[in-house]
Formats: sequence, C-alpha cells, structure tokens
Amino acid sequence: MKFTTRMLSAALAAGMLAASLAGCGSSPAASTTLPLPSEVPEDIIMQTAGVARNTPLVTVNGAEVPAEEVLYWVSSYADQYAAWGMTDLTMDMGSGQTLGEYYLDSAVETAALYRVVESKAQELGLGWSDANQTAYDEQLQTMKTSLAQQAGLDMETQSDKVDTEFVRLISYMGLSQEGFFRINQASFLYNNLMEGLYGPEGTEAPDAARLEEAGVLHAKHILIKAEPVTDADGNVTDDGMAAALTEAQGLYDQLMAAEDPMTLFDQLMTEHTDDVDASGNVNGGTEGYTFGDGEMVTEFYEGTKALAEGEISQPVQSPYGYHIILRLSADNEAGYDKYAQVKMQSQIETWMDEAQIERSEALDGVDLQAYYDGLTALRSDISAASQADNAPAETTAPETTAPAESETPAETAAPSETPAA
Repeated sequence: MKFTTRMLSAALAAGMLAASLAGCGSSPAASTTLPLPSEVPEDIIMQTAGVARNTPLVTVNGAEVPAEEVLYWVSSYADQYAAWGMTDLTMDMGSGQTLGEYYLDSAVETAALYRVVESKAQELGLGWSDANQTAYDEQLQTMKTSLAQQAGLDMETQSDKVDTEFVRLISYMGLSQEGFFRINQASFLYNNLMEGLYGPEGTEAPDAARLEEAGVLHAKHILIKAEPVTDADGNVTDDGMAAALTEAQGLYDQLMAAEDPMTLFDQLMTEHTDDVDASGNVNGGTEGYTFGDGEMVTEFYEGTKALAEGEISQPVQSPYGYHIILRLSADNEAGYDKYAQVKMQSQIETWMDEAQIERSEALDGVDLQAYYDGLTALRSDISAASQADNAPAETTAPETTAPAESETPAETAAPSETPAA
C-alpha cells in the first residue's frame, strides 16, 4: 500500500518545516553555501547509495527528480518504521513486496507530487514570491534559534557554530543545502496554488453556491455520548444508546419550545455537550465546526447537510451517541479556507492522475538497504562530532545521540488520514 495523494497533499497544506538558504526572486536558488563540517561528505548520496545526488531517478511530465530527493523520502519513511523495529528493508511484507520496495513506491509518489506542485505553480504564475521568501527566512531564523538553545550556543557570538549545527541537521537527513531547500519550498508553492486558484481573491473565489457544491458545511452540535451500561457483575448489557436518546430528546424538546432556540442552543451546548476537551471546554467553541465530506462521521455530515441554515435537527445517531445539530452559514472566512482546501485536494488528485511518471534505469540499480545502512553510519559520525564540538571543555562528550532537532524537518504524513486520502 502506498501513501495516498490526499494524505500527501494534506501534509503539504499543513506546511513543512521551511528553512531556506535561497536568495530573493521568482526563481529561488541557494545564494550562500555554508561550509561543510569535516565529517559530512560533499555528496552524501554518492557516499551512501553509490550514485551522484543529482542523478535523475524519476521524471514527472518530463521534469527530472534527482536521487537526493527520491532517497530522502525513502529514508524519511524508513525512519518512521524504524521506530517500530522495522529496519530490514528486504523483509517480505506478505504480498511479494519488500519493505524497501514499499518505501520506494511511496517515495516516488511523494517526489512526483512535489514536482507536480512546483511545475503547476510556475505554469500558473503562482511561483515563489517575496512573501514566501520572508516567511521562509523567519522560519529559518526560528529553527536556528532553537538549534542554538539546544546546543547551548549564543546566536550573536557563535553564529558560525550555529550554522555548522544547521548543516549537520540537514546532512543527518541525507540532504544537501540545495536539496533541503527544494524539499521544503513545496508547501509554500502548494499554498500559493490553493490561495491563487480557490481563495477569496482566486480564480474560483467561493460564493454560497460554490460552498454548497463543494460540500463545505458549518455547524455546531450538542453531543450526548452513549455510555456503556453494565450489570452488577460488571458485564456490559447495552451500549447506552437508549439513555443517550432519552437525554438528547429532552434537550431537543426544550429547544423547540423556546422563544429563542438559537440562544438556548448555546446555553444547552455549554451545559450538556460531551464534545469537550480535557479542560471541559466545548470543542469548536461557540463557533462550531467548518468541515468537508469525509472529515466527520458520516451520520453527522449527512445530518448537517439535510438541514437548512439556521435549522436544528432532531437527535441524530452516530457511533458516538446522539447529536443535536444546528447548521450555520459557511459563507465566512473559515468556509473560504475549507473550500480552498477541498478544491485543492481534488485538483491535486486530477493532476497526479494525469502525470506521466517514469522511473530511470539508475533507480533499479540502487541498493536501498545499503543506502539506509550507509546513512545510519554517517548519522553516527555526525552525532558524535556534534556532541564533541558542543560538550563543555571540562567534561567528556556524552554518548552519541542524534543531533538536537527543533522540529522534524519536512515531515510527511504517516500512513493514516491527514497532505495526501
């Protein structure tokens, strides 16, 4: 099973950790190359995989994707599963596909998505902007500040050492400085596309009809959970649905008898809903939820869709219990944002379906296990050097660990619903 387009595009929409060495302009490129620490090779991919980092491994609509980017995604997915003890990439997953082949298929799909986003942004005049550059630079500064704090460095007087830790961090991921930029710029370009095509000022700016057509809804609810009912021996006798319905029906009857049901709804929601956070606050607050198809349980979504704006539902059963739903207008900023997300995901799926993705012969020659083992060994060297350089002079460097990271750079969606269904 590969990661889906919706899972990947959702991660893009959420935004990657961006760190840029890029210059300003519509065609960003690294303007400053920081010195490499002695333990970091000039070409990480050549050392670990035996191919030059700029060797094309995949083409997407004729655009080449270099080895560095494809193998970054292989190692990114492998890292996620290594946490569960799955480090043997030759392991048969039961379908004739090895774990490494699964990583590679997912990596090719992810790299293709990134290249599609990049090419479409350029094609539609929604490429890199000054605003992107400013946001990138701010995130870079935040990242470096966090690295400095974790390494015990002063940003003002030890900026060279902070830069070294930054280079070590991206090298730990198997990326060059240029590769790190290319991986991270995609989230900005994705949002440029989403805003430029479907935002309030976009080519398909949402109105009430478009919101309805896209299935964007806005509602709040009173949830009465179905609590399991047990007998004297602790055996569950039913799922509590009958009791939940009785309570929900009573609240609904109060609303229908009220002179001002809308005001009473908020009061009853505050007092009775079981949709609350750990502190007891109503999830969604008094504004409720803005959502598209597939984001809520089917019964809640369909129950909301069946209402007119301003209408209150009778108790609607779902696996959680019973909901009393008040549908509100989605013609607001939250609705516009959700519309853009829904439409962009659909557009990405179309672009990916149309994309011509080809694997090069060089890709078949890459030994994924050897690459990941080589990267793991390099990481050990990087970690040891980082610890030795930043250890207090009077102490012995602690046992090797990974270099301190402020966040997981360019983190992708795990195989569950998120960038990319």
